[in-house]
Amino acid sequence: MAHRIDMPSVGQTTDELVIVEWLKQEGDTVALGESLFSVQTDKAQVEVESVVAGTLLKVIRDAGDTVQAGSPVAYIGAPGEAVPDGSGADSADIAISVAVSDMPVPTLASRGGPERRSPERSPGRVAALPAARRLASALGVDLPTIVGTGQDGVITVRDVEQAAQKASVLADDSERRAT
Repeated sequence: MAHRIDMPSVGQTTDELVIVEWLKQEGDTVALGESLFSVQTDKAQVEVESVVAGTLLKVIRDAGDTVQAGSPVAYIGAPGEAVPDGSGADSADIAISVAVSDMPVPTLASRGGPERRSPERSPGRVAALPAARRLASALGVDLPTIVGTGQDGVITVRDVEQAAQKASVLADDSERRAT
């Protein structure tokens, strides 16, 4: 079944984002954690990473479009797989959230570097998107304690945010009991 890719909510001050550029085209293979497109927020231009691997089957919102957070923008699945009409009304598809990199988008001239890779699956290594690793490090969240909700249990930015929020609530409760 094709996976619906929705516009993420990347800022606390805006619910609408402008798609600046698609980094993948219809028919391209998309790896887990690979950048799909870039968006302009109220503060920066950021890349949106995929939490599902497959083929970019259909792009339903173009570069330059202003898109409401949570609205469908594309579908990823197996090559040749049928996709809904793009209205988002098909309840049989599965909405997949995407992770947003906290790094500015490089210019086209600087994109000659190494390709992004999906999270490695080696013994003792926690599977997490690069943006989720950076956020966990910044917030002091221990990745092995998080249950990932991405494809194959990969830890996403949202998973790290929720873990940090839970830790904050628990810390507040402990402080209140101690006083």
